[in-house]
Amino acid sequence: MEYHTEDNEIYHVISIGSAPYVKEQYVKRFRYNSMFITDNIRQAVKEGRADYTPVSTRKLPDLFRKKIIPIDVALIQTSVPDKAGYVSLGISVDITKSAVQNAKLVIAEINPEMPVTHGDSFIHSSKIDYMVQNTSPLTEWNPRSIEPHRLPIIEKIANNVASLIENGSTLHIGVGNVANAITRHLRDKKDLGVHSEFISDSILGLIDSGAINNSKKTIHKGKTVTTFCMGSKKLYDRINDNPDFQFYPCDYVLDPAIVAKNYKMVTINSALEIDLTGQVAADSLGPYLYSGIGGAVDLHRGAQRSKGGKTIIALPSTSSDGKHSRIMSHLTPGAGVAITRADIEYVVTEFGIAYLHGASLRERVLSMIELAHPKFRKKLFVKAKELGYCYQDQIYNDPSKYLMYPLEHQEILTLKNGTEVRVRPILSSDEDKLRTFFYSLSEKARFSRYFSAIRSLPHALAQKEANINFICDMGIAAFLGPVATEQIIGTGHFFILYDQTAAEISLLVHDDHRNQGIARFFLGYLSKKSKERGVKTFVTELMMGNRAAIHLLKDFAESGLAKNASFTNEDGVTILTWQPT
Repeated sequence: MEYHTEDNEIYHVISIGSAPYVKEQYVKRFRYNSMFITDNIRQAVKEGRADYTPVSTRKLPDLFRKKIIPIDVALIQTSVPDKAGYVSLGISVDITKSAVQNAKLVIAEINPEMPVTHGDSFIHSSKIDYMVQNTSPLTEWNPRSIEPHRLPIIEKIANNVASLIENGSTLHIGVGNVANAITRHLRDKKDLGVHSEFISDSILGLIDSGAINNSKKTIHKGKTVTTFCMGSKKLYDRINDNPDFQFYPCDYVLDPAIVAKNYKMVTINSALEIDLTGQVAADSLGPYLYSGIGGAVDLHRGAQRSKGGKTIIALPSTSSDGKHSRIMSHLTPGAGVAITRADIEYVVTEFGIAYLHGASLRERVLSMIELAHPKFRKKLFVKAKELGYCYQDQIYNDPSKYLMYPLEHQEILTLKNGTEVRVRPILSSDEDKLRTFFYSLSEKARFSRYFSAIRSLPHALAQKEANINFICDMGIAAFLGPVATEQIIGTGHFFILYDQTAAEISLLVHDDHRNQGIARFFLGYLSKKSKERGVKTFVTELMMGNRAAIHLLKDFAESGLAKNASFTNEDGVTILTWQPT
């Protein structure tokens, strides 16, 4: 073999710590080629002194085998050989095993600090050409500290994501502060499992709390499965010779067919930008190369094929300085699309949750604008109209004028039959759900709400019911079922009247869900919200034949939640007036 002192190419996936080989003075000696750009080599890539190869981590072993990326020398670090001569690849099995199998020469640092990991992490020392003793502590990794003003944002995102994760789910959680915060919000969950590209210290708390026990996994039951880990010595000590943790090569762990075998597989990944149609940029900000693809796309595709699986993209709505929206009308020119709009499912920011899979561009636009920071929403809406993404007569009332975080106004109502429904403000993106609700109602129910035989709810009318300004009027709905397939089963509105001290309240509950406590809850909710705006008197109009509604209102008035209640009848209409207590 011919050895070179110049023009050496170094391949690496994730580089942590010092990276002297990318310094300008070594440019003739080493050319660094990264499959995932980290902060220590980002500037070198930007200046053209290092390369970036965009590739899913799962495909790297095959590139080694096919010699598309030929490996002359594999530099690895292992545990001390056992009695049978086997060493463990420890915390980094991912591409390392394939590199060993396909390299012309293997040089191993034998380090007693390297944990012995179980799974498919062992190679025999006969496969190693040269061994070098190393007793240095392993490089530890900790996420960057969060700026104080960003903490509430990260916590809101984490809380929103946690609300989507069901007991018994198997998780892949990505890298970063959002990911770490999510794990803190999962400690009240049960029977979670892990099948993840990597693990860090953040999962230890979930294991210790009992939230993660891997008991419901359909493959590798009882085992935390990963391909590499990064973290503290505490983490490295925990995984050392611990069969509860299983490390496998990346082309196995990240294989979508393997991922899909996990029941309720949930992947949680981040994004640098996402546009109004659902295109995700993960490795670049425009032409500026920032990170990499990693295993996110393959895990995402695998989870979509999992029975009960979910894919979640979680990100703050703005850049860290708050000056730029990370929800864009279109991606910054030059940005690479990691996850296509056809593959997107859940998107989460601090402002809420949107489910985009199967939604039209028009539906997506309204949902995504609601996830954006309020100071960017009007601009995004105007641009969406210019691009033809929504109706040209589309109206949009930004709820943030009164409801900065609409999900904070969500309440869980348990019906008399034990079913839980979510009651929250109606948003612009609910227009089609309102229309579906309308057409599911009986003619009698529609007449009781609109006082006429209205038989259709066209866009012009539906969008007015969905676009509430939350100042002089408010609309709420009861949503049944998971977010992805939720349906409205009841609506309630209040409208502040001309003198600003009185408000009219109207209610409508689906025929199949009456007498379950929804209407009574609506009355209390709307009374409270309107009272906060200075309303002193409430008015409700009902058809005289609507005995159930009249009985409800009388019961509400007699329950102590209202005072000075009075009923009058005019032209076949019963009018109830009362004051809040």
